[in-house]
Amino acid sequence: MLAAGLGLAALTVLVLLLWIVSPYPESGAGAALHLAADLWLLGHGSALVRTETLSGIPAPVALTPLLLVIPPVCLLHRACTQALAAGGDESAGDARTGADAEDVPGPLAPLGCVAGGYLVTGAVTVLFASAGPVRADVLSASVRLPLFVLCVAAAAMWPGWGRTPPAAPNELDRAAGSPSGGRTQWPAVPTAREPDFPAPVLAEARALSRRLRPARTALTAMAVLCGGGLVVTLGALLWHVDEVQSAFPRLAGDSWTGQFAVLLLVIALLPNAAVWAAAYGLGPGFALGTGAVVGPFTQTGAASLLPFPLLEALPAAGGGPGLLGGIAAVAVPLAAGATVGWYVARAAAPVTGRCEAAVSRRATLAVVALVGCECAVGVAVLAAFSGGALGTEAMAVLGPSWPLTGVAAFLWAVLVGAPVALAMRAWRLRGSGGDDGPDAAAARQARWSELKAVSGGLMPDFEPRRD
Repeated sequence: MLAAGLGLAALTVLVLLLWIVSPYPESGAGAALHLAADLWLLGHGSALVRTETLSGIPAPVALTPLLLVIPPVCLLHRACTQALAAGGDESAGDARTGADAEDVPGPLAPLGCVAGGYLVTGAVTVLFASAGPVRADVLSASVRLPLFVLCVAAAAMWPGWGRTPPAAPNELDRAAGSPSGGRTQWPAVPTAREPDFPAPVLAEARALSRRLRPARTALTAMAVLCGGGLVVTLGALLWHVDEVQSAFPRLAGDSWTGQFAVLLLVIALLPNAAVWAAAYGLGPGFALGTGAVVGPFTQTGAASLLPFPLLEALPAAGGGPGLLGGIAAVAVPLAAGATVGWYVARAAAPVTGRCEAAVSRRATLAVVALVGCECAVGVAVLAAFSGGALGTEAMAVLGPSWPLTGVAAFLWAVLVGAPVALAMRAWRLRGSGGDDGPDAAAARQARWSELKAVSGGLMPDFEPRRD
């Protein structure tokens, strides 16, 4: 409840401050409180409904400003981690006093308490915001708010999920070796030069994924992708600075409080614009209404857009540098794919000039594909959350298509990351002879014997071959 109340209070203070300094407010403090509740629910992915329209038909407001999502995620994640830590301390105390294992609560008990308190506060907020010119969509809130809490709770529980004891010494799950005799001793692993069975390759890929942490690598690639999209967006805003400046008085009039409110809305939508720019560089582009798609190669249809500052920076507005903007946009997914390859190559060949701890090319490619899949899922989720509807007709479809954006992210990560990973792996193994160096036979013999010993006799008793 405290986590939900802090996020709601922050938005309430901001909205009430704008209402107080406004010289000609159109409504009272009650409407400002309703607007703060609407913004809080919108930050959780819940849709709103605008009833006062020119046509008389209620219009949905389902475009979530991604900047509003960050405070609820941080507050709820912190509440979940504190609850899990407190539960762990209590479990440790019970273990020290000799209590039965059945009496020790699991991680679901504290997370259930946190989720229950957060959802109770959310339910009260939904009831409060269910009336007015811009009201909460009760059906959308009843589905998306619990899903939001569930995802954040799962993310808080993920680091400790399935934690196992330290692995056997022949696995590649250590990022650094232990010093022995002045040299770093790396775990022995099976190589791809053994008989052409899929098991050694899978074992290598599984061990390499433990060392690499593919989820962290995928998040890094997504950060590079979205950061590059933000740079492209800011560059486009600077290129069309005259049109962007003229959009503020056209939308908010001469009131500085109204223009400041529009500026805050622009800042809140900057992460959405960064994701849209990333989708533009990936290839699918994004929709600007029904039948209007803006992409690097094709641009179909034309929608009548509002004079909003971010929309003035579109490639079709003002006749900007099409070639330069296209090159800058395409450089973003190239950098993200190169990031994937660079991290995988560093984990595949951790010691420069030594092939003892290196993995095979096939295992490297398999881990690149794994990271590409995780990156594609994350980009697809961002694309789905960054878009939405602001009406029922021309503005009913806004933002990138999440399936196409996810597939494009996977292709860029694999097609760019795989050559980069193989090239960097070969560069880091230069001078060691690679897989066919003078010490390769002895290394294969030692690794195969270690694998056979760890398997408990399941491996066949024959010498490793080079074919």
